Amino acid sequence: MLRVCLLAGIMALTGATASAQTPPSSLREQAEAGDPVAAFEFGYSLTFPQSGEPDTVTGRYWLVQAANAGHQPANHMLGVVYRDGFGVGADIDRARAFFELAWQAGDTVAGHDLAELMLYDYGDERDVAVEILEAILGDVDAGPAASLTLAETLMFDGDGEADAVRAVTLARDALDRDGELYRAHYLLGIGAAEGLSGPVDQAAARLAWEAGSAAGDTLALIALADSWLDPDWGVNDRGEAMALYALAGELGDDQAAAMAAELVDDLDEAETERADLRRQAWENRMGWEPLPE
Repeated sequence: MLRVCLLAGIMALTGATASAQTPPSSLREQAEAGDPVAAFEFGYSLTFPQSGEPDTVTGRYWLVQAANAGHQPANHMLGVVYRDGFGVGADIDRARAFFELAWQAGDTVAGHDLAELMLYDYGDERDVAVEILEAILGDVDAGPAASLTLAETLMFDGDGEADAVRAVTLARDALDRDGELYRAHYLLGIGAAEGLSGPVDQAAARLAWEAGSAAGDTLALIALADSWLDPDWGVNDRGEAMALYALAGELGDDQAAAMAAELVDDLDEAETERADLRRQAWENRMGWEPLPE
């Protein structure tokens, strides 16, 4: 599963109001003077610069200073640094420790990241992760992502049909609240294909997977491709399936790439031509830039 990864935004700079004759001190000067918010801002700007190369060593130093001073967003950001390996070796145990500190202080986005870590990187903490997700479903900042993560958990690791039905409801909630949570389309397609939220509706399932595919979701691409090879879904279209598998392969799914390679040998000239045209059409729909000649 893909992580739903939420970085904390840069908070507005604060400081004492300066007179016209006294220029404001720099962010670094404020940090060196002991301002934990400035230390966080300065460390964040070095670690994740808007332009230029990051200085992750110095940035991490200032994030640690902010965290040591009790600025909880710094704990969350250090968790992100260690989880994703920004300038350090990835260390999920250290990431978890920082996420827990921020979550215990009330940072709901850190709570979501902690729950994801428990689900995807630790083998026996599903129930605790679900409790965290349930607790933040209504949160403005973390709630939509929590809905999607909980939907995935209930769909693929739930306790029967009731959990699967709720997963569809949660996926719809996540997408309604944040239209960029594209993985929800994949889950909604499963719901329509399996009749979890009403009668089985293969057309609705394909529409959902098409929306996810257009957004670049690999699971939606694969599900849509599978549907075009399944005789129970009506007329097969091997050229369409090949195009979709190939795109999922380019996005990093090795199994989809292998499926595309298998289909290449089975297609006749007309189907191969159609597959190339469909792939170009999908690339345009996904907003992919053509490769330079």
